[in-house]
Amino acid sequence: MKIEIILPYKEIFSEKKASAVSITVKNSMKFSKYKKNILVYGQHTVNPFYKKNFVGIKTNKLLHFGNNLSIIKNFIKLTKKNKSKSLIEIHNRPYLFNYLVKYKSNNPIIIYYHNNPLDMKGSKTVAERKKIINNAAGIIFVSHYLKKQFLSGINYKPKNIHVLPNGIEKNITKIPKKQKIVMFVGRLVEEKGAHIFVEAIENLLKQFPNWKFYIIGASKAGQTKLNSTYEKKLINLFLNYGAQANYLGFISNAEVKKFMKASSILVVPSVWDEPFGLTAIEGLASAQAVIGSANGGLKEILKDSGILINNINSKKLESKLKMLMNNNLKLLDYQNKALKNFKYDQKNISFKQDLLREKIFNNFINK
Repeated sequence: MKIEIILPYKEIFSEKKASAVSITVKNSMKFSKYKKNILVYGQHTVNPFYKKNFVGIKTNKLLHFGNNLSIIKNFIKLTKKNKSKSLIEIHNRPYLFNYLVKYKSNNPIIIYYHNNPLDMKGSKTVAERKKIINNAAGIIFVSHYLKKQFLSGINYKPKNIHVLPNGIEKNITKIPKKQKIVMFVGRLVEEKGAHIFVEAIENLLKQFPNWKFYIIGASKAGQTKLNSTYEKKLINLFLNYGAQANYLGFISNAEVKKFMKASSILVVPSVWDEPFGLTAIEGLASAQAVIGSANGGLKEILKDSGILINNINSKKLESKLKMLMNNNLKLLDYQNKALKNFKYDQKNISFKQDLLREKIFNNFINK
């Protein structure tokens, strides 16, 4: 079975600039038995993951009325002469799925949702979502929360809908040597709640002088400068806390994981309904005690493995941090829970994904 994966234009399929969808696709490919038969189509980049499996597209925004549509049109052109059927997987662009179906109706097409379908062009209305149900060989959501959102207003249970969480490779079986570090990792935008983290630690600095606090990220993947007013104010306030506060900017996912293994606590204080929470599972896989908002997909991830805070604010987060920083046994308990209850191992997720691909492909061929 040949598999063709189409990424959104904003996704850079490379180590230095990859964001969530690119990282997820890269992770899943590593353990897929179909790895040699997978081609990933996306924005041109110089040093992509899996160079032999990547087709970089130089888009023409003006000619094709948008960069995302340009990727789809180039994909259709590049694969026009293909005689054998392939499984096509498009990520996070429902309006492009509808366009793709017109030209690739002889192939099974899966759409993956990594974000809220109700906020995305092409699946905001019930009519649009019913159209996708009718035309998709499979619809895959990274969380039950997203599936529930998609089915809002639809009073039947489609047979082509599935939930497959993101995965990550867990390389440790016991807690590594940890430093007294609390981390925030993510985009520096208001919905990710970085300001809640910065406000929460203000009173903890003097109480815990041996602890350090790290922020990793920027408002956009690959960004080297602080651009938005929000992130400029946030990081200025954070760095004014002194030597205990460390801002590392945007760094590669591999570098993030190194810091996570050495860090004791990860904070995921999202104020929006997190579609999944890749950062949270990365923290769990690194044996961090993870504190997160009880929002969206985070509830599924941290239910048995971390600490959830309803209606999160800086005072509630400060209280939970203080509890862990004051009590080494409690901290160790949550770090052990992170490893013991971990259910997102990439080998297992990739195995399930391949089985699902086979089922969807065979159903399409035999219908």
